[in-house]
Amino acid sequence: MQWYEIFILSILETVSILIVWSKLNRKVNVFSKKGAFIVIIISIIAVLFFIYETDIGFAINFFILCTTIIFLFNVAIKETILQFFIVLSIMISIQLTFTYILYWVTESMVFSFNNGVVVNIGIIVVSALIYKFIIFDEIYKYLVRYRNYIIIIMINISGAVLLLIYIWQINKEFITSYIAYLLLAVFIWEALNLYFLYQSIRIREQQKVIDIHEKYTPFLKSMVQEVRQKQHDFKNHLNVLYGLIQIQDSGQVNMEIKEYIEKLIENIKSTDKLLNIKDQVLSAIIYSKKVLADEKNICFDVEFISQIPVYPLEKYELVELFGNLLDNAIEAAETRKDEYPPKVVLILGIEGDFKVVEIKNTGGTLQNEEIGKIFHRGFSTKKGKHRGYGLYNVKKIVSRHSGTIELSFDDDYTIFKIKF
Repeated sequence: MQWYEIFILSILETVSILIVWSKLNRKVNVFSKKGAFIVIIISIIAVLFFIYETDIGFAINFFILCTTIIFLFNVAIKETILQFFIVLSIMISIQLTFTYILYWVTESMVFSFNNGVVVNIGIIVVSALIYKFIIFDEIYKYLVRYRNYIIIIMINISGAVLLLIYIWQINKEFITSYIAYLLLAVFIWEALNLYFLYQSIRIREQQKVIDIHEKYTPFLKSMVQEVRQKQHDFKNHLNVLYGLIQIQDSGQVNMEIKEYIEKLIENIKSTDKLLNIKDQVLSAIIYSKKVLADEKNICFDVEFISQIPVYPLEKYELVELFGNLLDNAIEAAETRKDEYPPKVVLILGIEGDFKVVEIKNTGGTLQNEEIGKIFHRGFSTKKGKHRGYGLYNVKKIVSRHSGTIELSFDDDYTIFKIKF
């Protein structure tokens, strides 16, 4: 095979890889000047390795490909490694499938430039279909959430794939002779690894649910106990009202009864609202923060807009989002040093087509230079180690579910508003 034929085949292969990669990561754009530069550079290097007969040239080429993507498209190293393993596994699976189909149709086991072009054009067509029709958004959530698990599985799969590529470099006849068996072995190996990945994720999800329920069940019990206590006290309240009725002055009676009932309603209103929340985890996390606010003498109000929505969040995401936002709001309200009582307001509901979470606190406004950094990792207005990750994690959760988060100021309130 001539050097220019290797150059053409390498262009086709690299374009296919970048098409799938650009679907997996929006930063990687195969149709940009940077993408074209990568294709040309990788193809030139492939020709050099072919001329100098370097058996491990493909591995060096892959390393250069990942390095250029990291620098040109500003992709994190861990993210690049994970995505490279995924793309490589997809591409080799497609390549082996097309190679087997070609050799089955032509009954020729000879590797040639023409056969290579046919296979690579087929790979480009499949890559284009993946780019056009496969929705990676849901998959990407799992890639971010279970990165460490997926990296291990993809290393297992890619290890076998790289071994096949190495054998291809030194003995193409072996691959072509046993293509059917190798294709079957690759698919079985991928299926086994994906099954183990599924089981690992499932076990981790179940453990998270167990941990959350263990943590917040005591708060649910406390809330139920509070309701029972109020029910028990209701008899005493009726006795008081009955005693007030005995007063001769009807005007004074009405005034006393009105004032007493208003205080009674105000006392039970917040707990009664929490009982209307069907999601027990959400109800428990809000109640736990209400208890915390009460301990700090901070007024904690819960308000509803229309009906209470079911938010598109996993249980652990509910805990992280509401826990971080309410903790921040309570800490901010606690710093208020004037004569007005500190206050936190949580608003849940539906506005138009959006499910809304709004948290307000009277902790004062932020400085202009702080507003632009508030969602950055490691940034915090408070001193101490391990600060600056709460709002960063909230932002990640909201973005993961295609939501928006807004920061605004109204009178004495600092307001965080989330829409899903």
